[in-house]
Order: sequence, then C-alpha cells, then structure tokens
Amino acid sequence: MSFAIIQRAYKTILKIFNLVYSDLIKNDYHSKIWREGTRIILKKPDKLNYSISKTYRIITLLNCLNKVAEKIITVQLSYTAEINDKLLNFDQMKGRKQRSAIDAVLNLVHDVQMMKSRENTLICLLLAVKEVFDHVTLKQLIKILIKLKISINLINWIKCFLQNRIIGLAFDDECQKSKKISTEISQDSFISLILFLIYIRYWFSKIRAKFENLQSLSYIDNVMLYIEWRNIDKNVKMLENAAKIAFIWTENNAVQFNNLKSELIHFESHKTTFNQMIILLNNIIIKSKTCIQWLKVWLIQKLNFKVYVQAKIVTVIKTLHSLFRLMNSEWKLNVKSEKQLYLICITFISDYDVEI
Repeated sequence: MSFAIIQRAYKTILKIFNLVYSDLIKNDYHSKIWREGTRIILKKPDKLNYSISKTYRIITLLNCLNKVAEKIITVQLSYTAEINDKLLNFDQMKGRKQRSAIDAVLNLVHDVQMMKSRENTLICLLLAVKEVFDHVTLKQLIKILIKLKISINLINWIKCFLQNRIIGLAFDDECQKSKKISTEISQDSFISLILFLIYIRYWFSKIRAKFENLQSLSYIDNVMLYIEWRNIDKNVKMLENAAKIAFIWTENNAVQFNNLKSELIHFESHKTTFNQMIILLNNIIIKSKTCIQWLKVWLIQKLNFKVYVQAKIVTVIKTLHSLFRLMNSEWKLNVKSEKQLYLICITFISDYDVEI
C-alpha cells in the first residue's frame, strides 16, 4: 500500500522526486529514516531442531524510497563494471546483467569439455565464503573503492549509506526496540551484492598474478578455482598453493571460508580415477569426490548428467503428486488454473538449467 501511494505521488510530482534523489546523491547523503528497517525472523518449515539459528530465515522490511535510492546506485555501479574491466573480475557473476548461475556453470562445463578434447585432467576446488555480508569492513571497502578510482561523491554516499543503520527485530508477534547494528552491509539491500563483488575483487587478481594457468569462477559466496594440466601432482600442488594465497587474503581482509563446504573434484578424460587430496592452510584435508553439487547442479567426474537428471525427475514427480492432490480436492480447480499451476511449478523445475 505504501509503495502504491509513492508511485501515485511520483507520477504527480515527478520533477520534485527526481530533483530530491539527484541532490541527495550529489551531496553524498542517505536519509537517516531510510537507514531504519525491521527484520522479521521466520521459521524454516520441516526442521527438527529450532534451537539452531540456521533453522530460521530473516526478511528485512525496508523503506520504499530507500530501495529506489539503492537501485539507482546499484545500476550505476553495474554499468561502470561493464564498461570498465578494472572494477570487477570478468569471472565474477551475480549482481551483474546477463551473469547468472547458469552462465557460471556453463563456463565450467565448457572448460571441462575443452580439457577432454586435449586429453588432460582438470581439477576443481570449491570454496564457500562464510556469512558473506557479515565479514565486510567499511574501512577496507572504502580503501578498495579509492584504489579503483570510484568518484568521491559515490564513495561518500556509500559511506553514509552503510553507517548508523538501525534495525528492529520482530519474532513470534513481538517487536523489539530498534538498535544500531554492527554489520557493515545489509544482506537485503539491492546494493549489497555489487559491493561484496568489489570487496573481493583483488582476491582473484592476486591469485591470477601468481598462477597464469589457473581459472576462477565466482558466484557471490561460491568460488571455484580450477586448473588443467597433464601432470596430476603438479595440478594438485598449484591448486593447493592458490588456496593458501586465498586463505591469507581472507585473513587480512576479515573474510572467512566455511570449511565444511569446501570440496574437490577431478574431471578426467580417461578411465583412470584419481584420489589426490588438498591440504588447506588451516590443515584441513579436502579429499576428492566423484560427484559434487555446485549452484544446484550435480557434476560428476566424467561430466555425465545422469545424476542431475535423476534428481530433477524425483523433484518433478514429488511436485506433480502435490499438484494432483490439489486438483482432486473439493475445490476442483478449473482447467485454466491447472495449466497455469503446471507451467509455474512443474515446467519451471524441469526446464531450469536445461541449457547446461
């Protein structure tokens, strides 16, 4: 309702709205009231133990005018990233136009297929950043923005936007008094994704400078490092050294990896199975797997998609049975509604990632 009112107001006094947004951004100011929000804590369904924090998810209700201001800056940064290759690494996905999860996996699949044609072995290390937005420090982010020669006006606006944020929690019909939060970047903001990509931009540059043959793919907190070579032991050693550089960088920049989600896989062009392992800087051993799931796509050593297709079929059948129960209920949906539900529920699941 509140946003509908704002839309009507915008159509009526368009010039005033445009002038206000333009002046606020030019003067590096983000209104205090726009930095306030309410976080609603929701229980995730079908969880056994609700005493664990991961069994809940949080949605933040933000001011509508704030969302518009964020969107303006996000579009500006995204546009700058496309015309200036120094702002972001080419292989950094998400938060940018035409860079989806499907594109990230397609890139990897293409490189594996090229490796097969050369009869080499490609080894991949999957790393996951822990609590992405909680580990971004404002001081370090500002230093990176200055180094990338972002305009002073934009840097000052980002600084104003991220400081003095106030959040109130709502849980089980009870609302807590609003308090200042220490988290530098809010996960729910439009601008958060592009700012995090900029924050970890030099991580990839540092690895690439050391290892020219090493490739990297990043989809927000999911990072894939991989290298192709005929010498398997050399591959493993280079990837291990690259991982050490990554861990040193994260320690120096207040970022952490979720070691439980680290995985290793060899994509092979021949019948031999390799079982090499990688030892990370914190002495955690990552053993090679025959099958991993990356960005919701199952990948196996021979790059055969049977496992992924089977998983899709199981999900589709489960959803289809639920749909049948709804169709056979006393409500008796009409044919048009049934078709609409089928397209939204079944076709969406079965066709997602079909390009891969």
